[in-house]
Amino acid sequence: MTKLEYLKHWLEVKGYAAKAALQSFISIQLEDEDSSGAFKKIEHAVFIEGGKFHAFVDGKQVTIEGDVNLPFYHNDDFIKVPADFHPVLQGKNYVTTFGLLIFNIILFWEVFGKKVDYVNEEFTSSFIKKTIERLMVDNPKEGETVPEDKASVDDCLKFTRHCNYLEGLGTYFVKPGGIDALTASPKVLKRKAELFAQLKKDGKLNDPVAFTKVIKELVDLDREEMLNGPSANFFINDKFISNARKRMFIAFGIEPKGDGWVGLSMSLDEGMDPNEIVAYINTAVAGSYSRSMSTGEGGAQVKGILKLVGRRKVGSPDCGTKLGEARYIHETFGRRWIGSFYCKGTEGVLITKDNLPELIGKTLLIRSPAFCAESEGNFCVKCCGEGLGKLANRLSAEVVRIPTTAMLTRMKAAHIAGASTVVMDLAIAIK
Repeated sequence: MTKLEYLKHWLEVKGYAAKAALQSFISIQLEDEDSSGAFKKIEHAVFIEGGKFHAFVDGKQVTIEGDVNLPFYHNDDFIKVPADFHPVLQGKNYVTTFGLLIFNIILFWEVFGKKVDYVNEEFTSSFIKKTIERLMVDNPKEGETVPEDKASVDDCLKFTRHCNYLEGLGTYFVKPGGIDALTASPKVLKRKAELFAQLKKDGKLNDPVAFTKVIKELVDLDREEMLNGPSANFFINDKFISNARKRMFIAFGIEPKGDGWVGLSMSLDEGMDPNEIVAYINTAVAGSYSRSMSTGEGGAQVKGILKLVGRRKVGSPDCGTKLGEARYIHETFGRRWIGSFYCKGTEGVLITKDNLPELIGKTLLIRSPAFCAESEGNFCVKCCGEGLGKLANRLSAEVVRIPTTAMLTRMKAAHIAGASTVVMDLAIAIK
């Protein structure tokens, strides 16, 4: 039996309902009792026996093609599926990946059916939010039904549970880094030698502009090498390349020294320059000190703001103010204002998905807590908006997110601190 034939059978019998069966597809198995032996006991799972993949189909053990040294399927494996392969394809042929096929079936088909077309591209948070926003309506009251192209709140909660089901499989879906992720590319090292030789010849090893320009070129080259290599999926955040790999395999960076700078061209893989050990230590101390101090300062700010707003509430539905913040409703970002109110004469009008199109391109006076006329330092629903104004005692929980975010940003200095140059438009910069 071919892999594709068994995959079609597996989807027809909903083999993915057993999490272990899906794990058997995406993990590297060993032919022993703790690995393949355990999977053999799971209904619809694949297992290794005699150096080949096997599974049970209609009670009979069948042999399936495939390299047992690799997972039966990896999420990035391309597959060509005809229109009748599974109902999720809704009558269309696709060249897709195993991961996309599984995610479409578990997340969308099992929850929403034909209400969502097959998604043959990256599942981004923005796409998922927009999809749920388009589909979700209130749970129907007695005697009512959900519109054909919509989904109830309960259905959307089911989508969340299916997300939680997949969440535990991340260890298997994310491919671990290979040898290339643990080493520097010969191409990068060769270019590094050329560029730093030129910097030394020009006497610009300690020039922050020249040094960071060289580093940027090398980091860009390294990024290109990594994202086109076998470990591409391992780098889920650019800082793993632009910061971690830069220091490990390219150069430590350029650091302050007295009133100037010193270029530390040796990578951590090469060791530390003993003549500049003070610069390394100062950098390490500055990062950890900044982190610890910021934690203390941020915690104090959070407590201070809690004291200020802890007793403030969302009181009346409308304070009646005619003041607000003038905001241009842009086509790209207009949806962010959904749930806010704007001033129209003496009224506060809610911005919704339905009336947003007619507001695009206009400058509106948006109701804001800063202009709320509610007494005793409290706020009204229309100045806070539908979200913030929904619960009377929600203000303190939302406001403390501001100093918390500032604190976490400062704490990152211990991990991603470094010198770099930015090209600026002088006309804009001096405004």
